[in-house]
Amino acid sequence: MVYLCSQSQMMKLKKMKYFYVIIETLQAPGEFSHNSIRARPLTGQGFPVNMRVECSTAMRKKYPIGTKIKIWAQKKQTGYASHLYTHFNWEYKVLTNQEAEIFIQNINK
Repeated sequence: MVYLCSQSQMMKLKKMKYFYVIIETLQAPGEFSHNSIRARPLTGQGFPVNMRVECSTAMRKKYPIGTKIKIWAQKKQTGYASHLYTHFNWEYKVLTNQEAEIFIQNINK
């Protein structure tokens, strides 16, 4: 994975707990956000499916609703709810449904 950040930022990242997680995009009108296309983790990874993901708006808009995406993220607590966070410039990988299922099955082994 390629990171687009400075050396000092990389040192901070190494001290934080980041991990790969599969998310999917969804249409979420009426939520407290100016973006109607949101993202959530897929079930089976240890996160509630109602948890939201702070990620690139461009990434979410680029692919159809329901797209599975592998990101490098951390759990973040801000305000009243925790969410997953990945930097908007970080690389990600679009997965097929089968690739996402295999990834989640391997987590649970």
